[in-house]
Amino acid sequence: MKRLFFLIFILSLFSSTMSWSVQTTATTETQATYRDIKQTLGIIPTFLKQYPEAGISGAWLDMKGLQLNPMSTLPGKYKELIGLAIAAQVPCRFCAYFHTEAAKLNKATPLEIKEAIAMAAGVRRWSTFLTGVQIDVGEFRSEVDKMLMYQNKHKNLQAMEIEPSLDEVKITTPGDVYKDVKAQMGFVPNFITQYPKISIVGAWKEMKGIEMNPESEIPGKYKDLIGLAVSAQIPCQYCVYYHTQSAIMQGATKEELAETAALAGTVRAWSTVLNGLMTDEKQFQGEVNQIMKYLKSKMGKEVGLSN
Repeated sequence: MKRLFFLIFILSLFSSTMSWSVQTTATTETQATYRDIKQTLGIIPTFLKQYPEAGISGAWLDMKGLQLNPMSTLPGKYKELIGLAIAAQVPCRFCAYFHTEAAKLNKATPLEIKEAIAMAAGVRRWSTFLTGVQIDVGEFRSEVDKMLMYQNKHKNLQAMEIEPSLDEVKITTPGDVYKDVKAQMGFVPNFITQYPKISIVGAWKEMKGIEMNPESEIPGKYKDLIGLAVSAQIPCQYCVYYHTQSAIMQGATKEELAETAALAGTVRAWSTVLNGLMTDEKQFQGEVNQIMKYLKSKMGKEVGLSN
């Protein structure tokens, strides 16, 4: 009996020692994480202090490894415009403010910021419509492949001056839209014919003016990556397919596609945390301003949110 009690005592002592060791390790890692956050951002934002200590190390490493990493495949400016586009349509006022200020820090222009937001709005519009009218997914993908193949072929011919560029045409009726769509895509896709005729003129002109505009401030590849990020977290299988294939056609790499999708997840995750904690908006904006001021002072000296 004495041996049994002794064995129980030893096991209990071992268990307590192990528990203490794990807690000590976790506490040490957490403190190291807080030090790194302060060194990187200048302060430890309140929402990071409020995040569960058991997960803060991993959450911070994930954020720092991609979103805050100047060595990522995606340039800093476009990461922040992607973040802003996602935040705008979540919608999350916290993330929208942070990514707007971070985009400005990365020298994004007012027009680029507006275009990123407009791209997000356009993706939400077409995602809602495609899902609502229940377009056949297989048919949609086939039409996207056909459309992009046509556009790529004629883009190359125009670049070699074998074929003239398309002239801008006046669009005032649904008939004008279908004629222009056929000239741009080689045919009129089913999702275009199903869109209400009473508003297709405006919808098509908006799409051409923002998403399909080769003269936009944001290059085509990055507009499609914005589209992919937004559609990935809606989620919309139609838009994910279109923007992935279109981005690839414009030179997007596997790494850029993966980083884009990961960024979409990161923004959604922190939006959830910030809103779930009912973070004080004025306090949050004040802390963001402190972070941006600190990073700006460190430009050219230390790694921050800059390219």
